[in-house]
Amino acid sequence: MLDAALAVNATDGDGIDLALTVRNVGDAPETLRFRTGQRADFAAYGSDEEGEGGGTAGDPAWRYGTGRLFTQVLGSETLEPGEATAYEGTWEDPPSGEYRIVGEVTAEERDLSATATVAVE
Repeated sequence: MLDAALAVNATDGDGIDLALTVRNVGDAPETLRFRTGQRADFAAYGSDEEGEGGGTAGDPAWRYGTGRLFTQVLGSETLEPGEATAYEGTWEDPPSGEYRIVGEVTAEERDLSATATVAVE
């Protein structure tokens, strides 16, 4: 059984570092299978309820994978019981506001995600 947690930290260079940690909390090995080189994606949703500015009701204000190229090769990672791995990304120069950040593992047939809230000044 896999569990996910998202850590969000402001950087010195006016960005936000993101780390999605996946831990095997079960008693058996778990394998994640990926269709591309991308292992995780992150999205930031504004805190307004009308969906303006990328709010929770609409498109994200920012998405890590947008405009990026990933290798088009199948891959897998196996986590032994108690083992963890982290997938990282950085949101460079986000606009001021409060955001709900969602981190999702891009593995096939897995619904692994975690959220965190961050205020950008």
